[in-house]
Amino acid sequence: MSITEYQLSLNEIYPRQATYGYQLAPDGRRLSFVLQRDKNVEEIAEKDHRKIRVTPLADLCLISSEGIYPQPLTDSGNFFNPAVWSPDGKWLAFEHEERLQIMPSVGGRLRTLYKGGLYHPPAVQATSTVVAGDAYLGYPRWSPDGNSILFAIREESQTMLRLVSVDGRLQRELFRMDGYIIGWDWSPDGDKILITTRGENGWVGNIRLVDVETGETLALWEEDNYEYQKPVAVWTPDGASIILRSNRSGWAKLWIATAEGGDPKPLTSGDWDDYAFRLSPEGGQVVYASRAGQVGSGDDLWVASLSDKKSKRLTTHLGLNSPLAWTKDGLIYYWHSSPTEPGDLWVAPANGGEARRLTWSAPLALERKLRAPEEVWIPNNEGMQIPALIYRPVYYQEGQHYPPIIWIHGGPTMDARIDFTPYHSWLANQGYIVIIPNFRGSTGHGVAYMAAVSGDGLGRNDLNDVLAAGRFARTLPDIDLNRGVGVGGRSWGGYLTLMAITQAPNDFSCAVAGAAIADWRIQQSQTEVRYYDRWLVDGWIYERIERATERSPVSYVERIQAPLFIFHGEEDRDVPFAQIGSFVERARQTGVDIEYKTYPAEEHSNRKPENQQDVLDRTRNFFQRHLQPWNLLDNPCGNQVQY
Repeated sequence: MSITEYQLSLNEIYPRQATYGYQLAPDGRRLSFVLQRDKNVEEIAEKDHRKIRVTPLADLCLISSEGIYPQPLTDSGNFFNPAVWSPDGKWLAFEHEERLQIMPSVGGRLRTLYKGGLYHPPAVQATSTVVAGDAYLGYPRWSPDGNSILFAIREESQTMLRLVSVDGRLQRELFRMDGYIIGWDWSPDGDKILITTRGENGWVGNIRLVDVETGETLALWEEDNYEYQKPVAVWTPDGASIILRSNRSGWAKLWIATAEGGDPKPLTSGDWDDYAFRLSPEGGQVVYASRAGQVGSGDDLWVASLSDKKSKRLTTHLGLNSPLAWTKDGLIYYWHSSPTEPGDLWVAPANGGEARRLTWSAPLALERKLRAPEEVWIPNNEGMQIPALIYRPVYYQEGQHYPPIIWIHGGPTMDARIDFTPYHSWLANQGYIVIIPNFRGSTGHGVAYMAAVSGDGLGRNDLNDVLAAGRFARTLPDIDLNRGVGVGGRSWGGYLTLMAITQAPNDFSCAVAGAAIADWRIQQSQTEVRYYDRWLVDGWIYERIERATERSPVSYVERIQAPLFIFHGEEDRDVPFAQIGSFVERARQTGVDIEYKTYPAEEHSNRKPENQQDVLDRTRNFFQRHLQPWNLLDNPCGNQVQY
């Protein structure tokens, strides 16, 4: 293959096909899931603005537990919410066309139980493998006797849990709160509901019990540092205990508590994160995803006994793994993804043994374009070691040299992991060494590491780690430094990019910033995630005006020396568009090459394929113009031609 044949296409970077929402039938012989085969993308009017609406073209399907070819249950293309099995396996419940509906599991006529859109917690909306094992806690949930269904709706600032009987005749509100309900789980006897909530401030959550008969609630535990790993809680099959994931130790760990409340006891321990989990049918064991035993950012499945709390490793599977179900036959179904695999369904014996793959989602043509990154540690100027990933071109050759780009992930409370991230491969395959630091503020490295970006660490600790990555790039033996080091990122990555080229104008030779925070005074006052920005600034901007000014790139825009490509969606409400125009206007006054592109109707992320492609093309051309060695074909000027 030539180098051009290794370039990823738009549909490979932003896949329009996916499978998600796997749910095992009670008999353990079938799994339901959603098969998304495409997307409808359209521009719509909304009051005085225009927005992009993306509608998946998807249907419900069944697959046997042996992985035989999937059987479609629907063919209309508008079933894109996961389905949940009734306890007897005869019915599937789901939201369809803003209604709670059920249908026979063998296919047939739909029955409407509730008219009105259901509320889907963020973990349900995401398809990331990190949360895949937790998402079911936010689906509609059948009562243990199969006579009613529990679901959530949202009105203005409140979230409500509602019960509806399977004949649709009896409906009632069970619980209401200001804030958000993230997940819910029935007690085995059907008398109580265990719910996980998030307060209006977004940073504190609670685990609560709700009595189904009376509606009375009892707060069991409060969860701080909510944004590190979302707390979740479930009943054991005997109803005597509750298993929860909490950040209270400074890491995401599993805990066990009695149903009466009281202080939970640690089930797992160690300075690493434990993620999604599922209990065995008899309730004596739990399988969970964990970074234990990993030198980098991957995880594996582990099985722990609830009685002696001893754990054993179940898989050694490079990438991310998330448990989906544990059958009565002793099989564990799980979701696996890696830098070269978008994600597939696997099954492994709970007592150990060889795992089997049940689905294949990556075409061979795509696998040939992907290369797993190298995990490294970067020393910063404070004596710390910062974890990072290095992506190299799939056609990389020893002895060759490639220009470096520091690419900064968003968030900041996110984590670049050994997962399927085709954008990074696309950028590397343009002919670069791409370094992605997990700067302070990233998750996955403990609560204290994440919290280092809040308050005085805002735009300081994280920026220092990005600058350290730039210095580290210059030490690599396969780096071409003839035209310097590039830097770029979106969202928080865009913010740190602007901070880097204004605070350290000599460190980078060119920069790409998308959806970037430029002025905290506008950012916090107009964003739709104000609670989050309040945590970052450690107060409201009128309380922290000096910090807001000092940590705003616009305050130092006159220092810019590096050429900059900057882009933003005009309807962005996460990082408000209003702040970027002034920054660009003042940057242009410096005489530096500024390429500026806005996208009408787009919000925080471009969703129109033509706009996604436009950003890719402009990013590729920009870095090629400013980082790659010149040749006879690139950078023509005037009437220059090749003879």
